[in-house]
Amino acid sequence: MIDKAVSSTEELIDRVERDLRKWRTTTFPWFRGEPAKTEKPLVPKLFRARHNENSLLQHFRMKAPALGVKVPPRGGHTDQWLFLARHVGVPTRLLDWTEGLLVALYFATEKRETGGVVWMLDPVQLNRESGETFRDNEFPLTWFSPDTTGLQRRETATWLGDLTRPGGGHRLRRIAEGIKSNIGGINIRLAWEGGEAQTKIGTQKPIAVHPTSIHPRITAQKGCFTIHGRNHDSLSKQVGPRILRRYAVNTRKFGDIRKQLRMLGITHSTIYPDLDGLAKDLESAF
Repeated sequence: MIDKAVSSTEELIDRVERDLRKWRTTTFPWFRGEPAKTEKPLVPKLFRARHNENSLLQHFRMKAPALGVKVPPRGGHTDQWLFLARHVGVPTRLLDWTEGLLVALYFATEKRETGGVVWMLDPVQLNRESGETFRDNEFPLTWFSPDTTGLQRRETATWLGDLTRPGGGHRLRRIAEGIKSNIGGINIRLAWEGGEAQTKIGTQKPIAVHPTSIHPRITAQKGCFTIHGRNHDSLSKQVGPRILRRYAVNTRKFGDIRKQLRMLGITHSTIYPDLDGLAKDLESAF
C-alpha cells in the first residue's frame, strides 16, 4: 500500500510524528528532500556516473585553497575535506541529510516537474546495523581511527619485549585482533585510499555521522551525512522500514507549501546564506 502524498507542512509533521512513535526511539531523526522522478534515489552523486573518486578528491584538495575557501582544512583532515567537497558539489560517497524536517521539505519542493519526496532516517539504528553499540543520539567521531593511530614509544617497547617471551606472537595477534576500527572514519579512509578495488576497509552499509561545520551551508542547513561503504546500492535497498521512511509530496500543492515554508522562516537565503541566496529570495519576492 502506497501512502497518500502529503499536501501541507502540518500533514507532513503529523505523519512523521506518528511514524516516530512506532519506531519507539528518542533519537532525533534525519531528513532528506529529493526529486520523486529520479533513477537513483538515495544514491550518492559519486555512484550515479563513472568517476575517479581519489583523483576528484586529491585535485579538489590541491586547488580549492586558492578559490575562495576562507579557512581551508589542514591537509591531513580528510574528513573535513570530504565534507567541504560535498557541500560545494563535488561527487562524493556522501549523502546530504538534515536535522530539519522543513529544510528537507524545501529541497523536495524545488521543481514541480520532477515532483518531490522527503525521506526520514533513524541514523543511530543505521549505525547499529554495522554491529556497533550506540546509545540514542550518540554518533562515532570522524577524525579518529584506532587502527591508524601511531604507537607510543613505551607501548612499542612493551610489545617488542613480549615477542622475546614464549607465546609472545600469539599474544600480539590477540591484541591486534582486539583493536577495532572506528566506523565513523573507516568509510572516509575508503574514499581517500583508492576505493574498494585497492583495499579491504570499509563497512558494508552506510554510516551516519555528524560533520565538522567546515562550510556555512552545513550550519545553515543543519547538515549531517551518511557515508556509503562497500555497497554502492541505494540506501533504500540496504535497510528496512524501521530505519527509513518515504513521504511523497503532492506536486499540485508545491506553491502552497512554499508559502507556508516562507512564513515559517525557510527561504533560499536561509538555506544558502550568501549573496546568491539573497538574490533568489529577492527574485521571488519582487
